Formats: sequence, C-alpha cells, structure tokens
Amino acid sequence: MAHEIVPGTIGWRTTLRLGIRNLARHRRRTWITATTVAIAILLLQLSFSLLGGLEQQSYDNLINYQTAHAKIFADGYFADRDEYPLKPNLGEIADLQAIVASVAGIAATTPRLVFFAQISNGVDQIPCQGIGIDVKGSDDDVFRLPATIVDGSYLTESDEGMLLGSGLAKLFSVSAGDWLTILCQTVDGAYEAIDLPITGIVGSGNPLIDRNTLMIPLTVAQDILDMEETVTELAVRFSARSRESATLSRLTSTMESEDGLEVKGWRALEESFMALVKMKRTGNAVMLGIFMLMAVVGITNTILMATYERTREIGMLMAMGMRRQGIRKLFLTEGALCGLLGGALGTAVAFILINWLNIKGFNLTAMYGDMDIGYPVKDVIYFALDLSTMAVIGLSTGVLAGLAALYPAARASRLDAAEALRHV
Repeated sequence: MAHEIVPGTIGWRTTLRLGIRNLARHRRRTWITATTVAIAILLLQLSFSLLGGLEQQSYDNLINYQTAHAKIFADGYFADRDEYPLKPNLGEIADLQAIVASVAGIAATTPRLVFFAQISNGVDQIPCQGIGIDVKGSDDDVFRLPATIVDGSYLTESDEGMLLGSGLAKLFSVSAGDWLTILCQTVDGAYEAIDLPITGIVGSGNPLIDRNTLMIPLTVAQDILDMEETVTELAVRFSARSRESATLSRLTSTMESEDGLEVKGWRALEESFMALVKMKRTGNAVMLGIFMLMAVVGITNTILMATYERTREIGMLMAMGMRRQGIRKLFLTEGALCGLLGGALGTAVAFILINWLNIKGFNLTAMYGDMDIGYPVKDVIYFALDLSTMAVIGLSTGVLAGLAALYPAARASRLDAAEALRHV
C-alpha cells in the first residue's frame, strides 16, 4: 500500500538531507558551534572519567588495604576508635572466626590488633598507627599487602620485624634492614618500647597505610601490649561472587545473636569519605549543568542566526506550500545534527585521552606532591574508561541540541510568508 503524500510536508529523510546541506553551506559557523560543543563534551567526559577512576581506586584501596569488606568489634569500641582504645576487645577469636565462616558469602577473616604508637630513630619521634597482623596466612587472605612491598620482603611467621609505610620510611630516610624503636602503652597504661628491624617497605597507594602505619606480627603486638589472646577487630572479606549488601545483612543478623558484638561494613567505617564522594558527585552535577549550558547557548545562537539570515528563504518555502511544521522540523534537525557532530568530536578526543590515562595514569605526586586530596589515593590516578557512559553523554548532545533549537525553530515557523519574502 503506497504512503499517502500530504501536500506541504516533507519526510524525515528529505529533512535530514536538507539539514546536512544547510550546515554545509555555512561551514565556518557550523564548525565554530560544533567545536564549542566538542570542548564542553570533552571536559564533561574527562570530569566523569576522573571522578569514576578516583572512586573505584579509592574503594579498592580501602577494601584491599584498610577496611576489608566489613569489620567486627566488641560493642562500644567503634564509637571511640579514633582514640585507638585497647578495650573493649575481642577474645576467643577462633570460635568467632568459625561462626563468621558459616555465613554464606564470606571468603576469609583475619584478627588484627590496632594501637597507637610512636616510632623513633633515637633523634626524631613520630606518632602513627600500629597494627598487629596475623602473618600465619589469614591476613593475606583478607588484605592484599604482600603485593605492595616496594623494598625488602613481607613478614613471615618466624620474623620479628615490622612493615613500614613508604611515607614514614621517607621521613626517617630508612630502608629494609634498618632498625627503629616502637613506643606504645599497654592495655593497663604502662609504657613499653621495642626495637625491631624493618622487614619491608609498603607502598600501597593508600595514604593512611603509606604515610601513617607500621605493622608487626600479631603475637609481638599482643606481647608488648599485654593483650594475651585478644584483638581489637576481626576483618572480613566477602566472596567475589556474593552480593555485598546481602552478605553484610546476613553477617549482621548472625552477629546480632552473639552478645557484645557489632558489625560495620566498609562504607560505615569510612562514613566521612562516603560523604565526600557524595559532595563531589553534587559538584560534578553542577559542572555537568555548566558544560551543557555552554553547548545549549552555542547551538541556540547558531540556529537563531540562521533563521535571521534565511528569512527570505523561509518565506519562499512557505510560499511554495511548506507547512509551519516542516519549517520547525528542518531547524530542529539542523540543531540536532550540529549537536551530534560536536558530541562525536568531543567524545572521540575524550576516548583517546581517557584510554591513555586509563593505561598510563595521571601522576598526582608530580603535580601536587604529598598533598592530601581527600581520597585514599596517592601517586598515580587511573581514569575510568566506561564506554556506555561515554556513548550516553555523546548521544545526549543530539537530544539537548534539538531542545536548544526549539525556540529558533518556533520563531522561524511563525514568520509570515509575504513579510519574509520582502525581508532584506
């Protein structure tokens, strides 16, 4: 059945061809507008990629080196954790680990003893975080510290040494094999000191670990702190195939049946950081609005100028029988095509840059030194390469450009044919 042809109307295919020809007739203006849109899209793509890379790298650094997926504390410990209390603490760790291991989705657990320490070379003394870790194997199952050793080696069961963050090592100008003194207070408040060799230097990329942490075997920490068989926390890693929220919910429910215990997921452990992430996302949304406004203004201006310059042409088309709807459709198409061209250019350049930054990374230290940027990331930032997000941003410019052309298109369609033909 043949399609009925309505007088004064043109199909989308013809409209598309006319739109392309009209943009080609004014190449300079088209390219200026497309370049403005491309720059806005390029900056937007880079901004989203940077934020996405920062967030993912931060999450990995937190889970792999600091928080695990969750931690179990004695009831009341978490509220005072910033003061590094040694009480209340966890006892009968083997029994607790067995209970946690029975929860579906749990991959591994490890006990840790976190304490406040001061480290000294006999001249200078620096406060830091001390952690007693189980070097018999369970700490390796939960955290990924062995892969971060940049000098020396990881602790073994027979070692009586320490792992030192690379930032602390730099401050003391020490390396693997050198000796330092650890000063701390026991659970009863008595002062203790122990001299230990540096077995390895840790460069994890997590500022808290690298700049502010030393680690010693759990048995050594328990001995100098008079903690016997107790620890301050039990770190838990979830299975890679498990759903994080569901596993945390099951773990919390299981621990509720045990007296005097509380469970905190890694997001609750890093509540202040998650608030920062939310704030950064809000800032990114504002930036999105600014960049999109740049694109809208550019396209609106271009199509509006086109309607003024082509007033007689619009009048001629109307005199030949083209309906106002066809005029609107023609200018909307031109706006959408101009936006898509700019979006495609910006996305193409962004893909090249982001792909390179995803592989090579951006050297944060070279530009900012050891400045804290608020994220648990240092040295090198790797941009996130999310093709679906890039495609959505690139294609959305076409829709946005069409909307930006609504006013100029409506103005053009309202022109009177006779007056438009007399326009000079």
